Amino acid sequence: MKKLLGHIVFLVVYISAVVFFNKSLVFERPADYPEGIEYAKAKVIEVVSDDMNSDPDYGYVRIGRQVFKMEIISGEHKGKIVEAINYVTRVSQTEGKIGTKYIIGSYDDFIVTTVMYKDRSSVLYFLGILFLILVLLIGREKGIGAIAGLFVTLVNVVFLFIPMLINGVSAIPAAIIVVLLSTLYTMVLLNGFSKKSLITTVSCTLCTALAGMLAFVIGKVSNITTLNTPEAENLLFITDNCSFRIDNLLTAGILIASMGAVMDVCMSLVSSLNELKEQTPGLTAGQLWKSGMTIGKDIMGTMTNTLVLAFVGTSINSVLVYYMYSMPYMSLINTDFMVVEFIKGIIGSLAVVIAIPITTFLTARGLTKTNL
Repeated sequence: MKKLLGHIVFLVVYISAVVFFNKSLVFERPADYPEGIEYAKAKVIEVVSDDMNSDPDYGYVRIGRQVFKMEIISGEHKGKIVEAINYVTRVSQTEGKIGTKYIIGSYDDFIVTTVMYKDRSSVLYFLGILFLILVLLIGREKGIGAIAGLFVTLVNVVFLFIPMLINGVSAIPAAIIVVLLSTLYTMVLLNGFSKKSLITTVSCTLCTALAGMLAFVIGKVSNITTLNTPEAENLLFITDNCSFRIDNLLTAGILIASMGAVMDVCMSLVSSLNELKEQTPGLTAGQLWKSGMTIGKDIMGTMTNTLVLAFVGTSINSVLVYYMYSMPYMSLINTDFMVVEFIKGIIGSLAVVIAIPITTFLTARGLTKTNL
């Protein structure tokens, strides 16, 4: 109970500090920020007209135009009946029927209404609740800790990392701060203030920082930065009126994306070696080192696959486009997209690989206080 109370107090103080930090954040909106637009949820109560048909070139895609009579179901205009046109294109699949819910927008109190996108929030809430239930059922007390740790990590990324960038803090130090705070809190939450928590936090932060430095150096040598990504022009545009530099954002993204896998490897190794030491107190640092490296080799195979496949999976559309165009190897391997994705996957995997000897070394020394 005392431990739980301590975590609650910490969360309240920490969240309050983050909120205060964000309240003092001042920045200009992008020049194309839609001033005056109002959003609301609305439900289709009548399909006034519908000329949806199969696309002549792609039979499995439906395109066309629908006119809806809709009832607003949220906000100050709740209950108001409006009419809106829904344009369905090849890349905007929002075909609806009676009962379909949409997010709508208007500049004039919904006299003229625009269909923005389908309301998919219920699906997201369902998945989120399902995740929470399963974590709590399987993890019990550890599950509560895992959820709290995830919450703090999300808060750190959205309400600490991004505001630091907007205030002009370099992306790489900002990412390392997020890694340090997120890892420390997660480890303390799961294992209390212990050697396991300290070793895991130091190891995770160190390995992630080393990976970040390597990514920075590789980026300099290969002349690859965030400016070589598809989002570069949008990022430059929206950050035109603040001190945020986007050039190192690619490296920072690699650090944050790798954090979860590195934390997993570090925690798995520290927990395994700690359990071995408790079961066999006479184990030396050298014996723990050998055991840790054996365990780490098994972890390495799956975790490196996980990271590479995660990066490739998020870019599968682009991969398919390049494949269908049958680009020559010398051209393909030097495209900005391929270089960026390769660096992401390999640096993330390298972070996992170097975490094994570093974590094993720190754990063996920390648990025995003897030389290897």
